[in-house]
Amino acid sequence: MARRWTNRYRAVEMDGIAASYDVVVVGAGPAGIMAAVESARTARSVLLVEASSLPREKSCGGMLNLYSRRALEPYGTVPEEMILDPKWIDFRYYHIDREVKKPTQVRFLNVDRGMFDEWLLSFLPANVHVACGVRLADLWQSPVKARVLLKGLRADGSRAEASVDCSYLIAADGPRATVRERLGLRPFDRYITVQEYASIERGAIEPYFDCIYSKEFDRDYGIGYIMPKGDVAIIGSIFYPGSRDVERKHEDVLDRLRDIYPFGESVKRETWIAAHLRRPADLVAGKGRVLLAGEGGGFLSCTSGEGISFALNSGIMAGKAVAAAFEDDSLVASSALECYERALKPMKKNLAFRMGMFPIMNNYACKNLACLVPTPLVSKMTERL
Repeated sequence: MARRWTNRYRAVEMDGIAASYDVVVVGAGPAGIMAAVESARTARSVLLVEASSLPREKSCGGMLNLYSRRALEPYGTVPEEMILDPKWIDFRYYHIDREVKKPTQVRFLNVDRGMFDEWLLSFLPANVHVACGVRLADLWQSPVKARVLLKGLRADGSRAEASVDCSYLIAADGPRATVRERLGLRPFDRYITVQEYASIERGAIEPYFDCIYSKEFDRDYGIGYIMPKGDVAIIGSIFYPGSRDVERKHEDVLDRLRDIYPFGESVKRETWIAAHLRRPADLVAGKGRVLLAGEGGGFLSCTSGEGISFALNSGIMAGKAVAAAFEDDSLVASSALECYERALKPMKKNLAFRMGMFPIMNNYACKNLACLVPTPLVSKMTERL
């Protein structure tokens, strides 16, 4: 039986939302939670709103790489209860057409994603109010404050809305990026992801996070991945923006993969979206009193799709920047965004490099060429991607 972590935050319904907070955070994924944790160190009141229930159902592999684990070290050890079998999974490229596998030394901790989010929520202090089933509908800002329009349901099921003022807004609202669009920034093109959970016998699949590719699959198919997680395996298909009939195309992929992997019956399927990042200009820290963290700011890997480490780190940076602004009242209003921009420079540089590499990695001829590259070199390159 999994242990339930103690929550110190205050849960509020729509009618319990106050007219003003020092900070409003939109989105209670890793980026939003960490932004709320850090900003609450000096802010007197923080409102964290989440459109769904908590802990969230998130279509995600639940793999913690080295950078995720480092980001979490100050907050405690990852609890054993949430770690799945196999505990450690290494990243491996698998070119199905050429039957070439390239294992790397890039290692992930294999966790239950729902429990992981629940554990993160336990970090929130008592001065954070959390409102579930509440979404941001609009926002405005002036040099002295931001104002958000929130919509949700009351306890009796009736619709309600609330206008809330804040000194800073931190948006961690994922690939839909509502806040980003309200700021007048270019919306993302979006991949479509289909994630299948199929039953497996424990130990039947090697302990690898397989990144798979085959020209046999539909032209809309970008890349796929497979990973064992206890009694199930996750089989993911990523389709290019604008793709249609993706579930049927995903079924075609499954039919082919069942000839290779010992998958049992499918137990669940999820469909979601992911931001398609193409240029460094897609990476935006925010505007005025609004800071963007996680995927809403463009902070995820366009080459591997890995997003948890970027969400955690950008959320921590955004929260610390806002906390620093509250700590020193003499700082000008733009200080939080400027501080955040400085902190993000290494991350932006890293992601810009990945964007430059993506067209090369996504080229079929280059995928074939990679089959001839020595495995240690493939592993070394993967560490940067």
